[in-house]
Amino acid sequence: MNLPMHVNSIEVYYDGRCGMCCTFHEWINRQTRAFKIQFIPYQSPVAEEVFPGVGTLDPAREMIVRTDEGAIFRGAEAWVWCLYSCADHRALARRLAKPVMLAVAVRMCRLLASNRHGLSKIFFRRKDREVRETLHSMVLPDCDDGGCASDHDEWRAELMH
Repeated sequence: MNLPMHVNSIEVYYDGRCGMCCTFHEWINRQTRAFKIQFIPYQSPVAEEVFPGVGTLDPAREMIVRTDEGAIFRGAEAWVWCLYSCADHRALARRLAKPVMLAVAVRMCRLLASNRHGLSKIFFRRKDREVRETLHSMVLPDCDDGGCASDHDEWRAELMH
């Protein structure tokens, strides 16, 4: 994998519902930038507007990066690109981009990606708690005809517990 010296920007398509993915996104955003990076949840309608056809690349399975030159990277290569966007981590990204290390990164990313929802529940529960707190703060509309959601709806009960 070749990481060019000069990059203007990349777009990152990630799972906006995954605690691990969101935590990684937040960590990257706290780093000093080497170049512009835009994170877009693949579930967002903006994703298809910005990158028509992104859904055909199965972004639910692996993170996708698209460079300003139109190159597309998935999985481990996408993670390396995100790391490369951090001014303080470019040397590490270059090492990870070498064939031997990239093979290790691919295996690790596949392991993490295949278990990310379970790992998110274990290690990144903060996101789940934030969602639950938001749901708890929502006020149900008054509904005389019985067509509105109630505390008895199975989906709502599951989310609230």
